[in-house]
Amino acid sequence: MGLRAKIQVLVFLSVVVGIVLLSNITWERSYSPENNHLDESKKSICFLLGTDNPGHRYFELAEQHFLYDTQERSDVLIKSCRSIEDVIRFLNDDNSNYPWSTIEVVLHGNPWNGLSMPITNDGHRATPKRMIQELMLQKLPKLVASGVDTSTQINFWGCGIGKNPFIQIALDSFFSLPCGGQPKIYISPHFVVFKEVENSNQVKRVKASYWPYIFKRGYRPSNSLIAQELRLQHPQIELEWQNIIEANDQDLKEGVFQNSFHIPVSWTVIYPSKDSRPQLKTMNQKMEWIKNQDELMDQINELNIPIEKFHWTVNRIIHTDENGQKVPAIKAIGMATILCVMNEV
Repeated sequence: MGLRAKIQVLVFLSVVVGIVLLSNITWERSYSPENNHLDESKKSICFLLGTDNPGHRYFELAEQHFLYDTQERSDVLIKSCRSIEDVIRFLNDDNSNYPWSTIEVVLHGNPWNGLSMPITNDGHRATPKRMIQELMLQKLPKLVASGVDTSTQINFWGCGIGKNPFIQIALDSFFSLPCGGQPKIYISPHFVVFKEVENSNQVKRVKASYWPYIFKRGYRPSNSLIAQELRLQHPQIELEWQNIIEANDQDLKEGVFQNSFHIPVSWTVIYPSKDSRPQLKTMNQKMEWIKNQDELMDQINELNIPIEKFHWTVNRIIHTDENGQKVPAIKAIGMATILCVMNEV
């Protein structure tokens, strides 16, 4: 694809995304687990693309669900893949003589900064922008497996990732068939929770609607202020915002709960000498420097989070470049926290 064609594609996609965001359209496709796993001549497979950090059980519970659930049980479970490329290569190397009925892909992610894994092995994280760039560069291997056809259902389970049209466009393209056909692709627009069923050994998959509140990391407002803002932003939603926010446990209780996570932004600029680095002593000077970094501002705009919602640190550092050389630099790190109130659907 030539440079002019790439630019035209990117402009077209930007216009599409702009229309979607401005018109508040939700990119959501129907999904019914009852329609899966019914063809006994075909088998299903589940990819767990990550491991749990200490104190978390997302992938552990997802594994139990897809091993034992009566409706969504997978015949094969794979835990060795860590990128989109890994999944495509696994499917391409598959020697099955039949197409998979269902492919479950469990991952961490969110609609702001995409999927918590690289696109290619040792490559960039799968942010929405990077996924669109990869789509145009076409460096990912093509899906050529006989194990996938137009009847195959591919489900991507990550929190709200289906609400980002860049992610939707990219995954549709990455998993298109060489003949030009398309498997049935579902990308979750809801938050995904795997929940142990009380008085049972079962784990169920729960989808939840969510309402985010964003603030500077380390500068959390009072619970009453957060609740007031959520009430103003969502007057049609009848929830006890403050009671939910003040709940100590993170477990589902009557289908309503809350959780929080951080969104990081990092940017490093290399200078020819230590003395050539600007003196950034005040916060105003640091913010002015940040706003003059066009690519950094593109990252922030891509997240659709206001710059003032990040807590910023800007420091002079000695940076190790890709050649292993120590070079003078300035590094900026911004951290935002997103508190999500969620309601089981």
